[in-house]
Amino acid sequence: METANNNPVEPLSFKTVVLLLLDGWGIAPASDANAITSAKTPTFLNLIKEYPVAVLNTGDKTLNARYLSLGAGRDLMDENVEQNLTLTKIISEANLRQIKITETERLAALTHYFNGHTEDKAVGEDQIASSSELGDESKKLSLSLSRLTREVIRAIKAEKYNLIIASIPTVDLAAAKGDFNVVKKIINSVDTNLKKIVAEVLSRKGNLIVSAACGNAEKMLNLGTELADTEITTNPVPFIIIGEEFEGKTIGLADPVDNDLSLLAPVGNLADVAPTVLKILGLEKPEEMSGVSLI
Repeated sequence: METANNNPVEPLSFKTVVLLLLDGWGIAPASDANAITSAKTPTFLNLIKEYPVAVLNTGDKTLNARYLSLGAGRDLMDENVEQNLTLTKIISEANLRQIKITETERLAALTHYFNGHTEDKAVGEDQIASSSELGDESKKLSLSLSRLTREVIRAIKAEKYNLIIASIPTVDLAAAKGDFNVVKKIINSVDTNLKKIVAEVLSRKGNLIVSAACGNAEKMLNLGTELADTEITTNPVPFIIIGEEFEGKTIGLADPVDNDLSLLAPVGNLADVAPTVLKILGLEKPEEMSGVSLI
């Protein structure tokens, strides 16, 4: 692969960066307990081949602490630590527009914790929470996934947001129920919807970062006890940068052998996501952020 240009791009009102968090999509070797590698994910696998990819440590901490780390650009273990400086605040103070999209079950994580323990929206920030459906669990998750995908695509088409952050927790919520076959179907659906989002971002010449706050579906069984494992894991999560200027290139990270991300050593952690977003937007990373840009 060629080396990508490391110069920061100038922030453009019509050029959008999308941070897509596919919670539950963790990285682990293929096994009878790994629903991710058991599912059909042609879109995800193709992205691994065509764009820069890495894996990130998540840390042994709560989901809320992970979202706090994502928003603060710092590797924080305690979810109760208040953060005055966050990615949300930096985007707002740069007079850029942003939107956060998720479903109600992940709303607090993506807003309150990601924003550093504040209930108030920043200037220029919009938020959309899709209500969970009632009824059959599999159908409910599928409907929620479709709705979230539509909202993300609608926000991209609006061409008014410099940063779109979407948490799609469908895989995580499915894995928490413990039905391996249902989770595989959900992963297939997430992969199909991921293709739609990728196509929309590329058609607008934007950039997309695909990652996750946690894994879950990659370890659905405790192989020692053979009991169901429905909790989020401490396994690494994927990190893929997708965009016209990154296609077929590298950002100095190793390519996975045979598209197997489990063979890659983590190059950083969740704190590195915010600095990478700032780098793509052409904004300076503040000293308070201990994370570093992966570009």
